[in-house]
Amino acid sequence: MAFENKLSCPVCTEVFCDPVLLSCGHSFCRQCITDLRTFRSAVKCLVCQQVSFQSPVSNLCLKKACESYLREQNSRTESDEEHECPVHGEKIELFCQTDEMAICSTCKKREHGKHKVQPLQQAVRRRKGKLKEALRPAEKSLLSLLNATSQESKISKYIQSQSQMTERSIRMEFEKLHHFLSKEEQRRIAALNEEESEKGEKMERVIQERILLLSDKIREVEERMEDDDINFLKVDPVILNPSITQPDFSVSDDLTSVTSSLHKQNKPNAVPLHRKHMVLGSVGYGEHVYTWDIEVGNSRHWTLGVCLRSVERSVVQPLTPENGYWGLKRDGDSYKLLTTGNSKLNMKVNPQVVRVKLVYHYGIFQELKLWRKVIFSDARSDSFIAEFTRVPLENKLFPFLIPEDQSVPLRVAPAKVILTAERKLSLLEIHGDRFFICIGFILAIPILILFCLIYFNIKLICSKI
Repeated sequence: MAFENKLSCPVCTEVFCDPVLLSCGHSFCRQCITDLRTFRSAVKCLVCQQVSFQSPVSNLCLKKACESYLREQNSRTESDEEHECPVHGEKIELFCQTDEMAICSTCKKREHGKHKVQPLQQAVRRRKGKLKEALRPAEKSLLSLLNATSQESKISKYIQSQSQMTERSIRMEFEKLHHFLSKEEQRRIAALNEEESEKGEKMERVIQERILLLSDKIREVEERMEDDDINFLKVDPVILNPSITQPDFSVSDDLTSVTSSLHKQNKPNAVPLHRKHMVLGSVGYGEHVYTWDIEVGNSRHWTLGVCLRSVERSVVQPLTPENGYWGLKRDGDSYKLLTTGNSKLNMKVNPQVVRVKLVYHYGIFQELKLWRKVIFSDARSDSFIAEFTRVPLENKLFPFLIPEDQSVPLRVAPAKVILTAERKLSLLEIHGDRFFICIGFILAIPILILFCLIYFNIKLICSKI
């Protein structure tokens, strides 16, 4: 309150509004000093009674100090209006007179049930009334000082000393503030540089680990490519692509398993599954037969299969064969094929390892490949689950995984099956039954003709006799 008095106009006793400075050195509101002008445009100072014939000038320093004070007061008022109970989070609307503290309605019911409580606004008005009563003697004293004429020199010296003290106080406060801001700036910049250095080192380590891991994987694949056909087909490694993995998933260091970081909700997801929420394999499969296993364990929510890499990643679209996706989905106790109608499957046993196999469908001649098939089966019992037919041949198919159970990973492993070299069958081996039927039909035609000729000749001879 004392600081506010130092920033108050001697005429209206309010905080200076557009303060101006007289030649005697005292300041007043511009409107207040305008009201005091005489017909000769002279102004008599109410503090020192000195007459000034010069036009008052704006006191910019005092104006800035008043504006800063008013902004601080407004911010305090707004913050006071938005107080909430730190315990119950409710708006504080009551005041406990027994404990002298502001409380909410829940506090009144629990901790202050037998205390004397009144509305907060009523308590504020009561306190303000007491403060106004306490200020009245000071206001009367200030009015008497402003109207006094016998103590002009004492009042002038007193006001001058108060102005100097206020100026020193303002300078000291701003120096402290500048010093604090400078130290805070240095501290935050140092913390930022330290954080940047730590993150850079951590990222560099992660990059180096990924480089070593990928180098080992590439070297392993290159070495396996040198094997003969049978050994090469025995193990079909699937490596996940970490560069396009979404932040919702976490890929293991060996790039063979992925875990979801999102919590599976009980209610169904209103947004259909799409490409932006999956993890792809790093290699696409074109020609030959490929088989791999996916360990789903006890997870009750997952989606897996193959897709075309050419599908635009930014497009949100359902995972269906029409959009380039062929997959199998488990949602609790329900199993579905990723089709337009989400075809349901009757599963008696929940597979813990799902085997995915890509094979060809041939035409009349084995060299003629018509389309591909995607077959899903239970790897442990070797039982058939479902399949997709008429999968296009033109593009490579990439494995994809969507783990939907938090902390339950999906792991890709080579299929543990014994493969043999693919032998192309001869036309006779493929269509042997049809071939012999055709030969029999061809041989039966002349026999039938011969039989008819004999029959007609016998009939002719019998007619002549």
